[in-house]
Amino acid sequence: MKEYKFECRSTPDGFTEWAVCTEDGKEVRRVDRDVRIETVRQFRERVGAALEAEGYVPAPNQYTL
Repeated sequence: MKEYKFECRSTPDGFTEWAVCTEDGKEVRRVDRDVRIETVRQFRERVGAALEAEGYVPAPNQYTL
């Protein structure tokens, strides 16, 4: 099954976020957010739409903004 989930972490440089794409439980791709260009909402909307167009579905317990 093709799934994606958003992960985030606080770093010394600030908050960072990325999307992880998995196929059958194995990570196949990662998409990072550029904190200087996009808000969290813009990132999640853009990446979520692009990944769903490729056949990915949100992992359980993921939310959208």
